[in-house]
Amino acid sequence: MPRSARIIHPGAPHHVTQRGNRRQQVFFSDGDYAQYLKLLTESCKRERVRCWAYCLMPNHVHLVLVPDDPAGLSRALSWAHRLYTHYFNTTGAGAGILWQGRFKSSPMDETRLHSVCRYIEFNPVRAGLVAHAQDWPWSSVHAHLAGQSDALVRVEPMLSRIPDWRGYLHAIDPYA
Repeated sequence: MPRSARIIHPGAPHHVTQRGNRRQQVFFSDGDYAQYLKLLTESCKRERVRCWAYCLMPNHVHLVLVPDDPAGLSRALSWAHRLYTHYFNTTGAGAGILWQGRFKSSPMDETRLHSVCRYIEFNPVRAGLVAHAQDWPWSSVHAHLAGQSDALVRVEPMLSRIPDWRGYLHAIDPYA
């Protein structure tokens, strides 16, 4: 059975997820998380894909990505995930298939964008990894709270929509 075509809207934010094969862990150390972010940053720059939010969890990733062209999203993730898999397998952490199938992506409207960004940045709290979103080092929450873009995430698009990021997070976590 042929796989369904991916729907990509250039210039629109997309919620992208990718899970470890059989839900296995894909990040074991700070170095693993840092390597993935480095590769994702490089691939997004190469393919003109902007990142508005992200969260790296031990066995999956959540991203809000905005491609400039329809093929850019697939090329960026293919490149980053292929090189991260090579890194992962050569460090001895694993062997073989790292990611479960194709990444999932869906374009979002404004309402969905707001809820997805909150969901993404609170994922570590819901998973019981940390008490507060800002305690997790592998998410865009720090850039949004500081109001400063970094090498990967661009904060302006979300902060122009939600200027009080702390208040936005406070709606879920009174200690944000």
